Amino acid sequence: MFTANDPFLTSLISQFALPGICQKAERFGRGLINDTYLCEFDDRGNARKYILQRVNASVFTRPDQVMENVAIVTGHIVKKLRAEGIADPSLVTPSLVPTKNSALYLCDDTGAYWRMFNFIESGTVFDTVVDVKHAYEIGCGLGRFQSLVSDLSSDLLHDTLPGFHLTPRYLKEFDDALKAGVQYRIAGTVAEQAFVERHRQLAPVLTDLIGSKKIPLRVVHNDPKVNNVMIHNGTREALCMIDLDTVKPGIVHFDFGDCVRSAANPMGEDATDLDTVKIDLALVEAITSGYLREAGAFLTRMETTALPLSVQVITFELGIRFLADYLKGDTYFRIDYPDHNLHRARVQFKLLESIEASQERLASLVAQCAHPL
Repeated sequence: MFTANDPFLTSLISQFALPGICQKAERFGRGLINDTYLCEFDDRGNARKYILQRVNASVFTRPDQVMENVAIVTGHIVKKLRAEGIADPSLVTPSLVPTKNSALYLCDDTGAYWRMFNFIESGTVFDTVVDVKHAYEIGCGLGRFQSLVSDLSSDLLHDTLPGFHLTPRYLKEFDDALKAGVQYRIAGTVAEQAFVERHRQLAPVLTDLIGSKKIPLRVVHNDPKVNNVMIHNGTREALCMIDLDTVKPGIVHFDFGDCVRSAANPMGEDATDLDTVKIDLALVEAITSGYLREAGAFLTRMETTALPLSVQVITFELGIRFLADYLKGDTYFRIDYPDHNLHRARVQFKLLESIEASQERLASLVAQCAHPL
């Protein structure tokens, strides 16, 4: 662990344009991707905190492009918030601290990329949904983020995760795994293979809309999980979205579908009892109403209409990804036991059945929230 007295970390921190003297720098958070440090400064008696991060080049093979995307998006949001009358946006949204050379990130002698954010002290994140009110704010946080970047051209961003959420691609990987995977695993998943076959028509639904240009490409977050929506400590309202490394061009349905899939499944992706796996309609309603309160003004009618089906598509997508990885011998997702990925696939498929059964209700919820009676 680095400390504030570590020469390497001290040298890094000294290159950022920060007031005061660094008193402490310690590992922070439970994130598994980037190395994160909380840096505490004494600025003439005033305590200030910042987040220093090293971008994981194993996950993000073009960290320079990731950082360019983050800089564009954070800069755009900060400008929008200032225009709304917020004097210091860094208190309520991720904001990059420039280096002394006016760069928004730096590259060390090993080629690693580092960046510094203001620490948002007024907010907290939660790993799971606490209650219906929290679910509503999760939806608000996602919708607010998308609204703030709705006038930012996606052409300005790099595609840092090529093929991400292109469901036909994952279906092809599943088909390839059936041909070249682990034979005993293929033989033991006949029921799961039949489930995929019955739902194969879901795979191109969103990509066909993209290809036909019936819905626009926008700037989307791509990782709208519960703990990426920060909640204000006092008001308990959504404050901002964090962890912006995955921002890139996409469609709003990638975010909405994944948000509902994950946040409205109380049992989680590793539910031990499949009989307990189902979509929670109260949470779905809360997320949807919060989301459309913020995003409804900029969404096209076709985008709104396609929201309910996106939950099915993204759930199916994750299920076939888990199943394909199991068939290939668990080469991508980290597992805790031999059949972990198979169980994860079964959870997603059970969740998809519940979503299908509730599809009419979900469509009605979207219609009501988008066009209140």
